[in-house]
This record gives sequence, C-alpha cells and structure tokens, in this order.
Amino acid sequence: MNEADQEILDHFTRTRDKTIELLGTLPDDWLARTPDGEDRDLAAIFEHIALGVDHWMENCMGDRGQADRTPRKTKAALVAALENSRDRLVRFFQRDGGQPMHRQYAHQRDKSVPYIGRNRVLYLTQHEAHHRGKVVLAVRQWGFTDVPFLPY
Repeated sequence: MNEADQEILDHFTRTRDKTIELLGTLPDDWLARTPDGEDRDLAAIFEHIALGVDHWMENCMGDRGQADRTPRKTKAALVAALENSRDRLVRFFQRDGGQPMHRQYAHQRDKSVPYIGRNRVLYLTQHEAHHRGKVVLAVRQWGFTDVPFLPY
C-alpha cells in the first residue's frame, strides 16, 4: 500500500477512535437525549455513524459482509458496532496490498456513478466528523466539558 493511502486509512481509524472515546466519556443516560433540531437521539446518531460504513461496504464495495442492524441503545453495544464497522472497512481496504483503495465501485442504487475506494474512505471520514460534531455541539450546550481533544 502506498503511503498516501495508508495515511487515509490511518486518518479514518484515528477519527473513529476519537468517536469511540467521545462516546465513552458521555453519561449513559444522555444516550436517550435528542439534541435540538435533530430527529435522532445520541444513541441513534452513534449507530448511524457505524451503519453508514456498513451501508457503503455492502451496497457499493460489495465486501459480502452484513451488518447487524439490531437497534443499539447501550454504550457497550454502540462501541461494538463502531469497532466492528471500523475494522471491516480497514480490513477490506488493506487487502491485496491496498488495491481496493484505487479500484472503481458503483453503488447498487445508481450504477452510473463511479466511486474510487479512497474517495469512499474520505467521504466516510467526513460523514463521521459531521455527525460527531453535532454530538459535541449538543453535549456542550447541555453543559458537558469533558470532550476529547482531536489532535489533527
């Protein structure tokens, strides 16, 4: 795998690990809270982050894996889902010396739009940062100050 593609995967992994760290710092009962302007509670937002990866792995990259879509409301179940989807993505894109990073894929919904593997990893990192940002904004508004630092 070339250095640039490895850095993209490392960045995804660091981002996911920080999301898991954030989840770990939150009070358990806050997972049922819904931020203003959102239609999902915090547990559902964290679950959405995990399932976003699974969706793209199944419907675009075609890795033949299948996510457990049982609703998750506990911290332990959410951490497991986040870890599983992180490991699934990294394992897939590290195969064959990183060849999947530069392969072209098509989503099942619209096969006319080509996606390159590294583009999807970058997209999923951005997607995660977006939703984690919504969580951070909400918990800070609720008075939470123990938000993990992002050293980027």
